[in-house]
Order: sequence, then structure tokens, then C-alpha cells
Amino acid sequence: MAVETQTTQQVAPTSDPASSHAQAGVASTRQSKRACDCCRKRKVKCDGLDPCSPCKKASIRCAYLQPPKKKGPKGLRSARVLHALRRIDDTASASPTSPLGPHGHGPFGNWQWNAHQSPTSATHQYQANGAHPSETLYQHQAGVAPDQHAQCAAPSLSGQAPQAFFKREPQPQYSWSSGQAESVSTGSDNIPHVLSPSSSEGYQHRILPAETFPPYVQLFFNHMFAIMPVIDRNIYLDPNLYTNSRPMTSELYCFLCALCAATVVQLDESIPQPPSPFPSTRADLLFAEECLRERKTFDYVEQMSTLSLMTSFFLFAYYGNHEKHAQAWHYLQESITFSENLEMDDEDLYQKLDPMESQWRRRLYWLLFITERAYAVQRRKHTRLHASVTLPAIFESEDPQLLNGFVNLANLFGAVDESFVSAWRGTRRASLCDEAWLARTQKQLDATANAAGMGELTETQHLDISVTREWLHVLAWQMGVSNGLIWGQGEGGMRLDYPVELARKVVEITSGASALALDSHGIGMEQKLSDIAGCLADVLKCTAGDSSATFLKGKQYLKTLLNKLSSMRGKESRYLKPLMVKMDGLLGYEITATLPPPNEPVPSFRQSNTQIPAIFAPSSPKWTMTESVSMLRTLSMTGGLGMPGLACTQEDWNQRRPSGRVLEEDELQALQPWLANATTQSM
Repeated sequence: MAVETQTTQQVAPTSDPASSHAQAGVASTRQSKRACDCCRKRKVKCDGLDPCSPCKKASIRCAYLQPPKKKGPKGLRSARVLHALRRIDDTASASPTSPLGPHGHGPFGNWQWNAHQSPTSATHQYQANGAHPSETLYQHQAGVAPDQHAQCAAPSLSGQAPQAFFKREPQPQYSWSSGQAESVSTGSDNIPHVLSPSSSEGYQHRILPAETFPPYVQLFFNHMFAIMPVIDRNIYLDPNLYTNSRPMTSELYCFLCALCAATVVQLDESIPQPPSPFPSTRADLLFAEECLRERKTFDYVEQMSTLSLMTSFFLFAYYGNHEKHAQAWHYLQESITFSENLEMDDEDLYQKLDPMESQWRRRLYWLLFITERAYAVQRRKHTRLHASVTLPAIFESEDPQLLNGFVNLANLFGAVDESFVSAWRGTRRASLCDEAWLARTQKQLDATANAAGMGELTETQHLDISVTREWLHVLAWQMGVSNGLIWGQGEGGMRLDYPVELARKVVEITSGASALALDSHGIGMEQKLSDIAGCLADVLKCTAGDSSATFLKGKQYLKTLLNKLSSMRGKESRYLKPLMVKMDGLLGYEITATLPPPNEPVPSFRQSNTQIPAIFAPSSPKWTMTESVSMLRTLSMTGGLGMPGLACTQEDWNQRRPSGRVLEEDELQALQPWLANATTQSM
């Protein structure tokens, strides 16, 4: 009873540590009108004393550091919470550097994640080592209570390491992490020495100030907006968006990080870029990691919007340019799922929107449609989106010429319908790949690409549409090869020398183009050029001995394409060496002055002791058209036609319908060394 009736003292909060210690032992009868931090977490009634009765009864320390929060459920009602608080208290009390109370002698006065490192030493260590921000700034900072948000000084673009200083800000959204509380109760060795109430993922503050983004956003509008016209220039180039007068929402911050990451990696070394905010870390990696980290601090699925969709899309662009295809496909599918949840595939919904908002959403939907079709063809995937929405209006836009090119590209991929994708994936029962279908597809590709007038496009868009059109022609031609539809003489897209004609067009398109316009398309342009060059190399290899002008010119076109790939985006394309291996012995010494062959020699016909049938023997002066087509088809069926990214799987090969001349068993056995070399060289 004596303890219960004893009046206790509450020290008024002050920013002066000396004053706090001086007042720690002074008695007071004042009673707080709010609950202490621990009673809040435990959801029990607090009497406002210091220490309060519930904390004394539970043998845990009492503190009033957390700012008042608005009413409502904020945590877990679980015995694990109480157990966690006790465990924290015991560990903090045992630490030699931990204070002993709420006014300099308790665990809430100086909350540390590392019991053996002081706040000062931690800061100096970061500044001295120049560590990666994900190893330092992504961690909880020593000397800051976890419910108080540590803030980092803005890193300058000059490349100097920022000074680490912190201030406390109230954040009402945080609650206990059930996973962390359970880890405490089980005594896991994989957790820090001292844990605390935190958000579900643990609060980790932003390391990029608002002024970091504008230079990269400007790069996007200068070089990539023509092919991705989905954000408003007036909004994202407005300096007021990047002022510190009000903090960015998590959704906007994530979007800008993803946009900058995609911009940096897509432009690569083709143009000068601002220095990385942290010199020890690549800018694109920093932006991508920061985007993914910030996404963990809020429920972006529950709060989905077009910003969430575009964040996922630009993460796809980031991973796609790094050729991390599993991650790229995941984020592309995530953005498509967002579009479906937002009902962007429903034409009726657009009629209910503001006209301006409706036009921006149409652009976004068609960008997803174009990207999904292109990537699905490259990676042999299914498609989900359909051309069910009206294209955006050209003449009502802020830039009719630019939007005309975007609509033209959308029309081009409209020709890549479900039958095209199914035929390319090799699911023969789901497609109708015959001579009529192939001829119709080739004509449709030309018709849709020219519908809006190629002369009214920007250089970047003209390159995109023209090269993409010829690339799709090459894919359609390869499908014809696989199904025995290609012969020496025939209609347009069914001729054996058709890839030579396509290569000529691509050379004409790219020769007069500026390097900057070519490089702005990122890895996608490299892949398309290498696919065309790889197909041309196969045709020239299978028609070796044919001295006609068509195939001699084809060698010159191949040389030009290889030279173009030798300086893509400021450096040599990663597809160049596989192409050089693929065409071993094809061009002789014509290209060795500028493009040295690979270091390791690759076995060829001349190095094999296998008895080769007469039609494949190097001594044969000239192969017939039928024999050349047979070789091409065999190469296609084994997945060696074109570049590695377009090689069909064994399962797809088994599903293909046999047609045309198929090699006999003895011919295939004799041809295996050559086919094995071709397949190995493509990998």
C-alpha cells in the first residue's frame, strides 16, 4: 500500500541533457494525460505516473518518448509483446554503453541497435570507410529511438560523402513487427543485440533528397520520352515538385527512383550523366535498391494507382536492360496486373474519366501492350493484354508528331496477334502457320508500319518502328523455315534470300541515324540488331559457295551490322562476340582489322574427322536451294537458328509439325558435330 500511495515525480521534457539529469531526482505530483510508450504497445490502461503502475507491475521500464498518435488500433494484442519488452529491457540494462533510465538511465533514452558501438563512433566509421549506403544508411542509426525517424543530410551531386546527422520526426503509422517480437521470444541469433518497437519491415529512412531526381528526369524527357510518352512534362519538370517544403509521398518517391534507375541503365555510357549520389555505388543500382526499400514501408498493392503501375514498369525496364529476365518478367507482369485491377482494359471506364486523365491512361495501357508483345516474343512467353482499348488521340495531344509515332508503333504490334505469338512459341496446335498466314502476316507488318506516315516521326521513333518492323519480318521468316514454307523462289517473305533484303533495309535505316537516337532504345535495339545479324549469318553459312551478287552483298551487310554492334551505347555490345563465333570462317579476313575474332578457336568442318555427306562437304562448289533450305530448317529445329535468345526449347521442337524435306538419320548423325558447334556458339 505504501508503494501504491506514494506520489511520484514526472520530469518535464527538455532538450538540455544537463537539465534532464539535474531534475531527475526532484519530486513532482504532476500526472501525464497520456499513456506511456509501453502501455500503448501493450494496450493497457496507464495511470500517467512515472513510472506508471502497469509498468512497475510488469517489471518493465516506463518512458514517455513516443509522440502522441491518433486513436485507433496500432499493434498486436499478444503475450509476445510483453515478453519482447522485457527481453529488450534486460538486454539494454546488461549493455555497458546503454543508459539506465528514461532520463539518461533507461533503454529509451539512447536506443541502440549495436550495444558495442556508440553513435559517434558509428558516424565516424561510415564517413571514414565511405561504405555503401545500403550497408550503413539503410540500417537503424545508433542514438535514435526507433519510433523517431533518423534523417540523413542531402548527398550532393558533386560526389562528396554526406555528413550523417539526424533529427527526430513523429511517424504515426508504425507498429510492432510480429516477426521481430517472435524472434526475441525465441532467442534467435540472427537478430541485433537490442530490438525495439518498429514498423513491420523496420524503419529505414530515405537517403536520396528530392533535388537528386531532376537531372535524371530531364535525361528521360530528352532521350526516352519519345518512346515512352506516359508522364506529364509539366508535372515532372516542375521545380516545385522537388522542394523540401513538403515531403514526397512514398508512392511518388518509389516512382522517381524506378524512373531514374531505368533511365541510367538504358542510356548507359552513350551520353554524359550526372555523377552518382554516392561515388562508390552505381547510380542505377542505388536508385533501384532505394525504390525496393521504400516499397517495403507501405502497402503499395492496397494503395495502387497509375504511379504504382509505372513504378513496376520502370523496374522491368531496369532489370530488362541488365538482362535479368526473371526479375524483368515479374515486374512487367506486376504492372499488367495493376492495369487489370485498375480496369484499364475496359473501354467504358475511360468515358467516365476526365478527358485529360483518360488520354494519359490510354498511353500507359498501350505502352504495356507494346512492351508485353515485344518481350513475350523475345522470351517466348504468353501474352495477357489485348487491343481492346481505343488508341490515344493524336491531334488532341500536346505533341501530335510525337504521339503519331507512338500510335504507329502500337499499330505495328497490333499485327503481332495471338496466332503470331503461338506460332513463334512453337505451340503448333494453337496456331495456323501456313503459306497464306505467313504471306498475310508479312504484308500486315508493312501496312501497319506505314499507315501513319513514316516521314512525320522523330528520328528516335523512326528508328524504333523501322528496325522493329524488319525484326518482326525476320521472326516471321524463321517461323516459315521451321514449317517448311521457305523455298529458293517464292513470294516475298518466303524466299531463301529474304533476310538479305531485310538486312539491307536495316543497314540503310541505321547508317544515317545518329548514335544518340540509336542508343536511346537501350538493350532492346541491340537485341533486335543481333537477331537480324544472326539470322543473316545462318543464311550465308547455309548458302556457302553461292557467288551470286545477292549473297555477296549479304556479307557486306553483315559486316556493317557487326561494326554497328561494336559501339552500341558507348561500348562493345555483349552480343558481338557470340555473333563472331557464329560466323566463324564466313567472312574470312574481311573484318579482322576492326573486329578481332574470339580468343579461343572454334571447331569447324575442317577440324572434324566425321565423314560428311556430299551436300555438306566444304569441297562442294555450290549447294542447291533445296539443300540450303534443308540445312536452315534443321538448324531451326535444333534451336540454332538466329541468336540464343530466340532459340526454341526441345519441348517446342517436339511439338512442331513435320513438313518439307527432313534429313535422313545418317545425314543428321553426320551433321551433329556441326550442329553442336552452332548450338554451343550460340550460348
